[in-house]
Amino acid sequence: MVGVVGYAWAMCGRFTLTAPDLAALAKEWAAELDAALAGRWRPRFNVAPGNEHPVLMVSGGCRRLVAATFGMAGEREGQLFINARVESAARRPAFRQAFASRRAAVLADGFFEWEGPPSARRPTWFHLRSGRPMLLAALLGPAPGGGTGFAVLTTGAGPPVRALHDRMPVLLPPALLEAWLSGSPPPLPGPAGEELAARPVSARINSVENDDPDCLAPRQPDRQGNLF
Repeated sequence: MVGVVGYAWAMCGRFTLTAPDLAALAKEWAAELDAALAGRWRPRFNVAPGNEHPVLMVSGGCRRLVAATFGMAGEREGQLFINARVESAARRPAFRQAFASRRAAVLADGFFEWEGPPSARRPTWFHLRSGRPMLLAALLGPAPGGGTGFAVLTTGAGPPVRALHDRMPVLLPPALLEAWLSGSPPPLPGPAGEELAARPVSARINSVENDDPDCLAPRQPDRQGNLF
């Protein structure tokens, strides 16, 4: 059993990338698209820890869009890091080397946070008002069982996310992408604010088994019992 460090409902543990054309995204970010990834790509509506997902990285001096596993293996057996705090990642032994030289950007078009009791979690999908894809700052490291894994950097939440949680992913401005992927790490921006929109969505997202467009369906009003 893998122990996730950063509970999926407590930080950035679920996100989406619903774009059907991965080649177009690779072209937009001037990246070489891994052929194997392109061949098996499908839009994702509920990316969870342990899933494979496209990330931008620099390899051999070239920007590439490749598959990596959501989650970095920790030092202890079964330990999985899905998030790293941007305030301390450069100093923590688990992330220090990755922050210095193994950085990536995760392609996404939204992420989730929850509210309510554990027995009735109510999800909200946060996305850019422009509808454009976003870049989540991330670190690369070994994945459990081999291959490459990634952990999403988090920062203090800005509006409207902080109404539900005090942390959110670091959204990387496109102008910082090249500097973030190679060379010394640049100063990262503070929390995103009013450029984000919130949409309450279906509780289908609560189960990692569900990964289809209905996950983003509008949330139905809570049912109330009859008064008489």
